[in-house]
Amino acid sequence: MADKHLHDDIGCMEAINTLYAYLDGELGDDVSIEQVEAHLKHCESCYSRADIERALTEHIRLTGRRTAPGGVRTRLKKLLLDL
Repeated sequence: MADKHLHDDIGCMEAINTLYAYLDGELGDDVSIEQVEAHLKHCESCYSRADIERALTEHIRLTGRRTAPGGVRTRLKKLLLDL
């Protein structure tokens, strides 16, 4: 049965390509969700990446509302105007 599981696996490239939609709850069908979750259960590399993305998203959610210091805003405005 374990061999069948590995043959049905979507692989790392497909898992990574759908990871953000999966983490954002935007995968529309149960089969895709199950495939990503099955891959993450046995692939330590992709699981770690998903874990990092979850932590980063949470950090941005918690800190994203802060106002950037004036110097940063000024440099960003200048960079945008120079485009």
